[in-house]
Amino acid sequence: MSVWKRAMLYLARKKGRTVLLFFYIVVMSGFILTAFSLKNAAEQQLTRLRQTLGTGFVLRIDTENAANVGIVVDDNGYTDSTYIGTRITDQTIEKVLELDGVTNYTLPKEFDIVWTGLSLRAGFWSEFTPDETLTEQHVEVSKQQILAYSCINGELNKNFRTGALEISEGRNLREGDSFQTVISEKLAERNGLSIGDHIMIEVKEAAYRFSKSPQTTWGDPIQLEVTGIFHMNFSQQDSEWTTESGYMENDIFVDMHTHAKINEYIEGNWEGELADIGYPEVIFFVEDPEKTDAIIQEMKGRKDIDISGLLVYPDHAAYEASAKPYGQIRSFSVILSAIGTVGAGVILFLLMKLIVHRRMYEVGVLVSLGVKKREIAGQMLLECLWISIAALSVSVLLSIPLNFACSHAAEHIMMPDQKEQTYRVTLREGMFPEPEKVSADEIVLFGEVTPKVIMLLIVLVIVISHVSVLLALVQILEIEPKRLLQRM
Repeated sequence: MSVWKRAMLYLARKKGRTVLLFFYIVVMSGFILTAFSLKNAAEQQLTRLRQTLGTGFVLRIDTENAANVGIVVDDNGYTDSTYIGTRITDQTIEKVLELDGVTNYTLPKEFDIVWTGLSLRAGFWSEFTPDETLTEQHVEVSKQQILAYSCINGELNKNFRTGALEISEGRNLREGDSFQTVISEKLAERNGLSIGDHIMIEVKEAAYRFSKSPQTTWGDPIQLEVTGIFHMNFSQQDSEWTTESGYMENDIFVDMHTHAKINEYIEGNWEGELADIGYPEVIFFVEDPEKTDAIIQEMKGRKDIDISGLLVYPDHAAYEASAKPYGQIRSFSVILSAIGTVGAGVILFLLMKLIVHRRMYEVGVLVSLGVKKREIAGQMLLECLWISIAALSVSVLLSIPLNFACSHAAEHIMMPDQKEQTYRVTLREGMFPEPEKVSADEIVLFGEVTPKVIMLLIVLVIVISHVSVLLALVQILEIEPKRLLQRM
């Protein structure tokens, strides 16, 4: 009788053992497949986050270094500090953009203080009592001062990239826009504004120097068209110390033409020499975030790019906050995969050893009939292969609902605490609001069973099962035929 027929006959007669082994491999392969799928789903989300939030690197001036700070005294005897270190200029940016892999840039801290007649959320200046130094005119100007953030491309602004802000109506600012603005929903609602309406901003003297005529306007009022309205995905708490410009809902985003016009008015009315510190900070975007460190090293090695005294570091803050739960899921899946693989191998070996030991009589008979040991081993391997294929087929069919349930459970378990805000707003220098992403958004996993994962599972299960059979057969096949027959 051939090996194939003996294998089929054994499986047909020993239904109990066959079913036991079948169900065990189904459970084992399903466990491992689920772990693999969760790991792949987490890695897919991590890749997506690296591409959207990994960004690249930050280049900014170091004002904490005493060597970069100088003291100046104005005509009135007032002292102030100014940055005297290496400047980030347009030429610097152009040189960095020449590096292979660098795709774009944005200016996160390029803004101007402007005055507006719009109704604002009340802040510190609304409660301030005028005195001899800060007269009522000074306070009235301060109550209406907001920040106008300059954008080359609004979508590249950090607040929009991290999801702290999102466009709810209209569109964001684009390169080439002229005298356009994006405002908050709350500012639009408070003033009855919509897309296509116009607002006026002015450059007041009091915003840039102490003056006896604080309400003096430098240049002409600037009219801006509302091209977009943004929604804030965070709530900024009230504080008695937060100025009107310190509330993000009061501030606006403007295009670079508007920024240039504001600077023209400032430079045209400034008395004395206007300190040029260049750009305080630039964020560069890279095509492949995983090559960020290599690009930074290349930049540092370029003699034509002067970055001495400047701070350079990867921009991973938003990515790390969003990636944390996916990283935990991936680590947990790797542990599950290891436990499943090792555990499956050990238990399957013990199970096969028990089954093979109970087949001692059968092996003895076959040996007495002249069947070679390699044929006996081949028969048992063939039996295991057929059971494994059948079990894997069932496991793959059941994997779709199983993976959906496990992915849903993982999403629920890793869901960020709703009591914890996704964003935390800090006030830089007590007046500039900076939303920072501190936790992940809603966790989304796509537990797909890919052909690659299925092939990996098939190879793994067949290897484990066949190695278990061979190890279980070692003790029997090493026994001499005479002694084997004596044990029957």
